[in-house]
Amino acid sequence: MENATSTAYQVSSAVGARLWRADELWPLPLHQALDMVSGPDQSGDEDVMPFVDLLLAGGTVRYLTADPAVRRWLRTGLAAAVPVRRRTADVLVRLGRDARPDMLHRSFAGERPGVHCRMPGEPQWHALTGRLPALPPLAAPPYRGRFVALHAALLVPAPGQGLLVCGNQKAGKTTAALWARDAGLASVATDEVVLLDSLTGAVFGVPLPVAVRSAEQRTSVPLPPGAGTYLGASLPAAVVILVPAELPSRPGSVETAVSEEEALSWLVEHLRDGGASPADLYRSSRGLASRVPVHRLRVSPWPGLVADLESHLSPVLKTQER
Repeated sequence: MENATSTAYQVSSAVGARLWRADELWPLPLHQALDMVSGPDQSGDEDVMPFVDLLLAGGTVRYLTADPAVRRWLRTGLAAAVPVRRRTADVLVRLGRDARPDMLHRSFAGERPGVHCRMPGEPQWHALTGRLPALPPLAAPPYRGRFVALHAALLVPAPGQGLLVCGNQKAGKTTAALWARDAGLASVATDEVVLLDSLTGAVFGVPLPVAVRSAEQRTSVPLPPGAGTYLGASLPAAVVILVPAELPSRPGSVETAVSEEEALSWLVEHLRDGGASPADLYRSSRGLASRVPVHRLRVSPWPGLVADLESHLSPVLKTQER
């Protein structure tokens, strides 16, 4: 389908696959691209570097790498983000031998060895540098300058409605996400990285594998494809901040911010750099604090954490679902 003209073409699966793989043809009008892939001079697929496409924060990112272990990690660790149907990628990221796949989703001071990006149709690759993550590549179009990041889980009890669950490390974000999913109360968009779009106010989850704790060990478990994992945009309906209970505070107690200033003061430690300008970061975070209720839930250590979630998070999720 050519979106510019709303024209549909019926082609063989072989031609369709070549169009999908040949990113240098994407900027051309579709009828020209079809002539090129159908002609006798069409190069074989062996000329195309292997890749994995991922749906991330409303865009499709193509990660090209010759390393089968990295492709396997992307395809299995982020299985929920692998598109069901082939589609044109919005940005391409090339991973060299010296790239660190385990750091792609993290902020990274200085240069990122072996990580380059370009837009479809651009002849040159550009090194990804700076602090912003490369999964998704927040320093590259179409992500550049748009997002504020939050260290939070994102639960979606109903399509288009999101509950942000913020908290420091070991506060219980992953437990809250898996509990809500297993109880049938919400789909999980992420348990760690939420991207707030400064242009629209919508939020996206980055569907990284979740770190499930058992005893003193942590096991990385991918979010599964399907209804249990939410990939699209949602609008924040509420924020819950998990705080480990300390005396004299009573576990299970809930506070609700009574002013925009108080809500923002609770949120600020969970904000992260997502590439938006300082002015947009302030405007977006203040807008979030003013639009939705912000709660602070003091939670018990495991296993009492689950009982606190059942008592206080369940009503919030059910209210959003209705």
